[in-house]
Amino acid sequence: MSIEQVRALEDFDAARARAFRRAIGSILTGKARRMRSIEPMLRAAGLEGRAFGGEKEIPVDKIVGSVAPDAKTTDFDPVFLPVHRRQRDRWTRIYRAMVEGDELPPIDVYKVDDKYYVIDGHHRVSVAKKLGRPTINARVIDVKTRAPLGEDVDPERLLRAAEYAAFLETTQLHRTRPQARLECSRLGRYDEILKHIVGHGYFMSIEQHRPVSLQEAAASWYDNVYHPIAEAIRKHRVLERLPGWTEADVYVEVTRRWLALGKEGAPTGPDPAIESLLAEHTRHWWRRRRKIQLGT
Repeated sequence: MSIEQVRALEDFDAARARAFRRAIGSILTGKARRMRSIEPMLRAAGLEGRAFGGEKEIPVDKIVGSVAPDAKTTDFDPVFLPVHRRQRDRWTRIYRAMVEGDELPPIDVYKVDDKYYVIDGHHRVSVAKKLGRPTINARVIDVKTRAPLGEDVDPERLLRAAEYAAFLETTQLHRTRPQARLECSRLGRYDEILKHIVGHGYFMSIEQHRPVSLQEAAASWYDNVYHPIAEAIRKHRVLERLPGWTEADVYVEVTRRWLALGKEGAPTGPDPAIESLLAEHTRHWWRRRRKIQLGT
């Protein structure tokens, strides 16, 4: 093992230990343990538009949060210290690459006012902060708001609201199916749902031997794909067991699991997929509870 490998492992363990100490302090003081997300802050300030700001070097100390799903934001604490041991291999590989001068792809960020929020590249930011790098290469999307973001404003919902508005404008579901409520609690899920609609429209066009508009495909998808899965979600009372999830969140996860179960040769369909989701959630809940009890 090289000196750089040893140093990378030592620095990861030191960073993770520091994250643990910060987490204990957060519990005692009542301060947030999780990385800050941009969406609620944008909701409060009012999103007016987004524009590609180009690729450039940005100050590492101005990177203050994330635009990633919950699974990513729970991997790092508010100052980008790694939280889980499972991150060790990837974190140390990036560490060695940075130290040895290897060229890494730019991270992707939103810029709001003078602060940056990571879309992709959390591990690279974590390592750059640990190494004390003043800047990091990034692809920047400038986000314009009607008002400055306050320090105590939560960011998540406005970007989500903007994505939902764009989704409805594209699909016209608010006109063709006004009863539809497809709010998602995580960014990027409308893109996934839109892929489902496009695929549904493709098969409709084959079956009916004619072009099918996206709006028509969306209405048919809602009736024949989303609605039956939503009924299964309600039957299993999933939202009562997954606080913070929306019905559309569960729909996306159920379709992912449905596909995965099929690849494994297991029974498929909404019910087995929902049962798989709930079983995994229960396992994670007990693991989190045990960690709290053990103080690890």
